[in-house]
Amino acid sequence: MPGLIHPEHVAGRRLWMDPAMTALIDKLHHGDTIRGWEGDERLAVYWNDPRWEIWRLEADNQYRMVCRSQPGVPFDERLIDDLCAWDMRRRARDLVKEIDDHNEQLEQQRQKAHDEYMREEVAPRLRYAFQKDGV
Repeated sequence: MPGLIHPEHVAGRRLWMDPAMTALIDKLHHGDTIRGWEGDERLAVYWNDPRWEIWRLEADNQYRMVCRSQPGVPFDERLIDDLCAWDMRRRARDLVKEIDDHNEQLEQQRQKAHDEYMREEVAPRLRYAFQKDGV
C-alpha cells in the first residue's frame, strides 16, 4: 500500500509528525534491514498526552493500537526490535522449520542436478573408457 496517508486524528490521538522521530518513522514504514524489520506503512505514531502510541490500519480499515510508550518517554530503535519479536510470535509457521524446509529443498535440487550430471555426462564417458580398455 505505497503512499498510505494516515489521518491526523485517530480515537482522539494526534498523528506525530515531529522531525525528531522522522528517522524512526521512516524505518517503521520502510524497514530496517539490520534488525530484520521489513517495514509496515500501515503503522503510525500518534500522541496521546502523556505518551506515544503505535496504531495500525488493519485490513478491515479500522485503526487498532499496537503498543504505547511509558509516560513522557518517546519511542526509540528498541521499538523496532519489539515489533520484530512480536511479529515472529504471530507467525503461523515456525521460522526455523521454514528455513530447514527451504534448505532441504535446495539440497534435493543439488542432488538431483548431480545425479543427472553423473547419468548423462560421466557414466557414458566411463562406459566408453572401459570399452576402449577392454574391461
